[in-house]
Amino acid sequence: MAAHELVPTTLQYDGRTVRLKWHKLRRRPADPPFARANLWAGLAAGASLEVDLRRLACGRFVCLHDAELEGETTGQGPVAAVDAVAIGRLAMRAAPGERPLLLEELADALRTGPCAAKALVQLDLKDSDLDRASQAALAAALEGIARHFILSGCDWDAVRRLGEGIPGLALGYDPYDDAGNDPAAALRAIRDRASEADTIYLYRELVRAAHEQGEPLVARLHAQGQRVDCWTIDHGDPLASADLRTALAAGCDQITTNSAAAWVAARP
Repeated sequence: MAAHELVPTTLQYDGRTVRLKWHKLRRRPADPPFARANLWAGLAAGASLEVDLRRLACGRFVCLHDAELEGETTGQGPVAAVDAVAIGRLAMRAAPGERPLLLEELADALRTGPCAAKALVQLDLKDSDLDRASQAALAAALEGIARHFILSGCDWDAVRRLGEGIPGLALGYDPYDDAGNDPAAALRAIRDRASEADTIYLYRELVRAAHEQGEPLVARLHAQGQRVDCWTIDHGDPLASADLRTALAAGCDQITTNSAAAWVAARP
């Protein structure tokens, strides 16, 4: 297998390079979420990577999507009710024997691994109930390497509150909770709430709706100096190829996917 198939990071479209972001660190749908092997491979290739971020009782963060432990780990109860020591005793259900990935471990991989300068990790914040311990924990974890990260989420106030003051850390906003699939409402939410966001994350159905309405949503965001990510388009979905072409034609800078390897092989 060719090297570019092993570490798929970009697509070429109309003379430009569009990044493929590995959703939950997955290169392929069968990959377990937040796998360390994919983290190291992605960092070495300079890939764009995404992990979900959940706050622990101690204020530190773990890479999990769900609010409850039982969906992804061998534990039970709220993620926010356990500390980092307790999390370290658990295993990931999709990868028996592998512990949940703490933010500090991810950050240390960036510091010590063969990280290309263009590697970027999106921290998708899933909690709004944050405190000073959380702010201190994030700042400590990202000290000196924040330029390799972007903190994002649907709750812009929480994102801004947690990330502001960390040198080099970019911030991103997803208007889905505020606007759904309404392009006009999304533009208003971005303008009124998150005009300073570096990157805007748009659900694929929102990008499709803008296309069907003749609304140049992505172009308007570019005119405001914002980059655009379209999530989540997986190869093999009945509408996936059409949605990918729409997102690329609209000018999206990045595509979130669980199947980066398949899209590179397909060369849409």
